[in-house]
Amino acid sequence: MGASYRNWRLLAVAGIAAVLAGCMPHGAADFSLGRVPGWFRYLSGDDIKAACEAGGPDVTRFVYNARWTEQVRAYELRPAPYGASIDQWVWGPGTLLAATPAGPDMQAKKAQVGIDRPRLARLAAALAQSDVAGAAPRGRFLRSDTFYWVVASCTAGRFHFNAFQAGDGRFEALSFPQELFAADRTGVAVNMPRPLDLPPLTGRFDDEPRPFTVQVDENGLDVARWD
Repeated sequence: MGASYRNWRLLAVAGIAAVLAGCMPHGAADFSLGRVPGWFRYLSGDDIKAACEAGGPDVTRFVYNARWTEQVRAYELRPAPYGASIDQWVWGPGTLLAATPAGPDMQAKKAQVGIDRPRLARLAAALAQSDVAGAAPRGRFLRSDTFYWVVASCTAGRFHFNAFQAGDGRFEALSFPQELFAADRTGVAVNMPRPLDLPPLTGRFDDEPRPFTVQVDENGLDVARWD
């Protein structure tokens, strides 16, 4: 193998790394859902994890995948003297071309709301009841064509990640979504979970784009791949 070929490979790898580094999220407002590599990092909470340190600000990110081609919602909660503030985003409905990294420019509907301490206490109780602080389902693949929640947080300098997918029992037992939806001020109706008859990922998808999956690790997403 010649030196010129090795140099070309090194340049190619460096170029790919630079592109992916440029996708590092700084919040949901930076995203259209077509920027798929960056979206995986946002979904995993990579930016929250990188900034999480003792003495730093607390933040909790909730992402609701209500079928990728129909609706995606995100909420970011931060403590405030009166209780907490919640930044809110909704994408869709629309045809989101999830089969390639280049999708349409689906900008979000945005809103922000403040909740008082009693309402924050109800949300905290719902999070505890939902076992959000428990262990993530490591190894599970989350399908883009179904309903799931991911929660990434930095609390008192410690990062935590969890995921809940429709059909696993844990998703159906969640109580915190009702608290978030009650505080939603985007004006966009929530695409609520419903029963789905999904083909295997190895099957045919004639009527809509083939779904993609992300795999849950112990403290984030481990694998992002196209099926």
